[in-house]
Amino acid sequence: MPCRIGITTDPEGRREYWQKQAAGFDNWQILEIFRSRAAAKEYQTEYALRHGCEAALGDLDAPVTARELATEHDWWYVYHFDYVLKAD
Repeated sequence: MPCRIGITTDPEGRREYWQKQAAGFDNWQILEIFRSRAAAKEYQTEYALRHGCEAALGDLDAPVTARELATEHDWWYVYHFDYVLKAD
């Protein structure tokens, strides 16, 4: 089953978004919490490479909140979930 990893300052909002967007959405997890966006991005990239998960740069396909435009001084959550590939 494919997986996706991302970062956000609003984990509940992001979970709700992906539940509506990803077919077969399952196994939502918060993997780590960081104080800096840079540290969260680094962890995201390493995890995606290690586990073969899809990771978008800044999750550009998901809506970004004004809070997420901040780079520091917010808690950054690294999340993971599984989904089903849609047949074309």
